[in-house]
Amino acid sequence: MKKSGSHIRFAGLVLVSLGAYFLLGYALERSQTGWVLATFGLLFVQYILMLRSSWDTTIKLQWGIAAAVIFRLLFLFSVPELSDDIFRFIWDGNLFVNGINPFAHTPSALKESASLSIVSDHLYQQLNSPDYYSVYPPVCQYIFGFSAWIFGGELLGNVVTIRLFVIGVELGTIWLLKKLLKYYGLNSSYLLIYALNPLIIVELSGNLHFEAVMIFFLVLSLYFFVIHQKLWALISFVIAVNVKLIPLLLVPYLLFSLSRKQALWLTGVLGGGTILLHMPFLDPSFFQNFGDSLGLYFQTFEFNASLYYVIRWVGMQVVGYNIIQFAGPTLAAVSTALIFGISWKLRDRSLKNIPLVFLITLTAYYLFSTTVHPWYISSLLVFMPLTGMLYPVAWSVVIPLSYVTYATADYTENLWLVAVEYLLLAVVIGLDYYRTEKKAKPRLQWLMQEKE
Repeated sequence: MKKSGSHIRFAGLVLVSLGAYFLLGYALERSQTGWVLATFGLLFVQYILMLRSSWDTTIKLQWGIAAAVIFRLLFLFSVPELSDDIFRFIWDGNLFVNGINPFAHTPSALKESASLSIVSDHLYQQLNSPDYYSVYPPVCQYIFGFSAWIFGGELLGNVVTIRLFVIGVELGTIWLLKKLLKYYGLNSSYLLIYALNPLIIVELSGNLHFEAVMIFFLVLSLYFFVIHQKLWALISFVIAVNVKLIPLLLVPYLLFSLSRKQALWLTGVLGGGTILLHMPFLDPSFFQNFGDSLGLYFQTFEFNASLYYVIRWVGMQVVGYNIIQFAGPTLAAVSTALIFGISWKLRDRSLKNIPLVFLITLTAYYLFSTTVHPWYISSLLVFMPLTGMLYPVAWSVVIPLSYVTYATADYTENLWLVAVEYLLLAVVIGLDYYRTEKKAKPRLQWLMQEKE
């Protein structure tokens, strides 16, 4: 009877969550921030209750994985409303399959030249950055191109194709995470911390952010490293880097940890693989255009930052204007130095420290960044079950507060909410690192309400 009651309670939590995910996928727009935040809040309540359900671990894992798959599939025919990046995916894909280099032309330049008839005016109007060159690395472009090859500029067809790919790699990540938890001597049920996290489900399978693809290849790389298949590990790592550049943060740790011969292999495979993947896009303007786009990230874009906003305020008091063009690159340089220091201190021949190093270095990078969108921290959450650090989960709970920005037509941030987000995060980080003598297992057991 007790077991039956656990099933019923868990099923009830799943049904309530399905209703909330349906609202985010099919009913709400990001400008409806009150409803968006309330729905996220409800989802996180259900999430914590599901994690802390008291019943047989094996059955809990089976039901949890089934729920994680159902939640993702619910979004299958949903056009993302909380993000408009999908329109740039379709734009880039259509350029690629029609022989136009998406890194060589801005959408606005193509529009003004009146030479573009392969993409509709309606799609152009939906682009959020028509004056910027594409910033999506080649692996993304191949996926965009495959989808466009099948469906052209048709919105729903592209959405479903890309989402099936994203859900596929998400399920692959969950499968790999189960194997890695066993390797690290942790309970397989801890993968539910990632698999059922509402931010992960909404931002990756729902809003189609390609962190999902990067995470899969990064976790695959770690898996190959721990089973001593270093060549496959390096190949997977190269693919991850060419989906999103974030895994480059691990390069100093790998160089410090590997033997000289292996470090040379890493450098050669990373360099050669990156050039090979970029071959269809290389032209004289590629490096300048891509560099300009990255420069905009550090010197122009501002969103949901922490340390940078404090420095920006001080700069306004001292010089009377926004000092982002100086502060952005300076903070990036400081975080780079910090990342090298962390990587050197935690270097390890066995490479078992990869999850912890990536967690710490990526956290440092984001705390020094000028822009931190909600989906960015998905990369922290995937390694959280392997480290026992609780702050990525806490951050996933509070970072949806940044959606309040979209309540206004000019996207004005509420800096009080930003302060609340980072103050709460600082408290949990402090608790995590204050109790460093505690290993991963006790903290994970507390979150999952499990006993030895």
